[in-house]
Amino acid sequence: MATPWYPAPNHPFGGAFVRDKVEAVAPLFTDVNVYHVEDWPLPKEPLVGRIDRRKVDELLLKEGPAAPVTPERRGPATVTRIPAPIRAGRFYAEYARAHEHAVRTILRGRRLPAEVVHGHVGIYGGWVACQLAQPGARIFVTEHATFLNHILRQPDAREMYRDVVARCTAFFCVSEVLRKQLAEAFPEHAGKLYVVPNAVRVEEIPFRQEPVTEIRRWLYVGSFSERKGVRWLLEAFGVCALENRDLELTMVGGGPLHDELAQRVVQLGLQDRVRLLGPVPPEEVTGYLHSHDVLVHLSRYETFGMTVVEALASGIPVIVTRCGGPEETLSGIEHVAGEFVPVVDGVVEIVEAYRRLASRVDELDLVTARKSIEERYGFAAVREQLAQFYFGALPAPQEV
Repeated sequence: MATPWYPAPNHPFGGAFVRDKVEAVAPLFTDVNVYHVEDWPLPKEPLVGRIDRRKVDELLLKEGPAAPVTPERRGPATVTRIPAPIRAGRFYAEYARAHEHAVRTILRGRRLPAEVVHGHVGIYGGWVACQLAQPGARIFVTEHATFLNHILRQPDAREMYRDVVARCTAFFCVSEVLRKQLAEAFPEHAGKLYVVPNAVRVEEIPFRQEPVTEIRRWLYVGSFSERKGVRWLLEAFGVCALENRDLELTMVGGGPLHDELAQRVVQLGLQDRVRLLGPVPPEEVTGYLHSHDVLVHLSRYETFGMTVVEALASGIPVIVTRCGGPEETLSGIEHVAGEFVPVVDGVVEIVEAYRRLASRVDELDLVTARKSIEERYGFAAVREQLAQFYFGALPAPQEV
């Protein structure tokens, strides 16, 4: 497997969903190798950048106990973390070639030693998989990226992406919104595009022992960034907090808007009712879910929405925007799982969604919601789906 995202000491929470996919499919194989290519930003001065690239190549070629890049056993997989020097910006074609060069250097001219090669993110792991798979290997690619539109706007990156879709055995999108986007971009390859979701550890997530009886304790888990709609979350909570003095909000994560949010909490006089916590390991998220009554996730755009799925698996409802992925993950269970709100600038719709949910807690059926989530996104379900692709005949093309 080739991926730009995977948990690492310097980014322990990054790419946990890729690791989960690896652990879901690992029982299908006798050996699983993960090539995790990490971007290393170069200095802006061109000469220094060229020197740094050469130095990294020298490090990659070192062998023995002192070698800086050595495979490590992590769970069911052997993980090799490989640095790829890149210049700052959005030069996706250049980045893809840098990732390929890094893995090619580690392999010392050899091909990826596997009959099944799976790349994550088309322009990164997908390109590496297609360039370095051995002849006859079955090549699969999964796209998760919320920045796909930026990739496709760059002509050279778009053509490289087209080549990836053309060369792979099948191309997976974690949601229908991504599949439609790629089918429009590459209509000649639409028949190779399939929706295969992220694997979620539903089986390992304990269900909340006490049912939700009131919507008092709000929770957000994710990045404190513009795309996640955290400003409107805080403003909406401020309005609802005036109506109900018992409401509390916990925001778990970090990001560029942290200081702004902290200042706004003070301005609203909510210091005793709003907690801004730092990032936590994925295995600690369930504890926060169990100690709250609703997950509020107001992202502007999501290709999947892992936290929403984990919340339902844990037994709490959600208030979530119609931002792409969540419409699919909540398909068929919307009423028993929570409330949708449109993606808008403002708090009116969010406040109304809270009021609706608070007034109909007795209509929720989170046992049914969890069952639906497990049947579609649990490890066993995703493993079975991928096994068909890895070892069997390809399913009939999905209609766009």
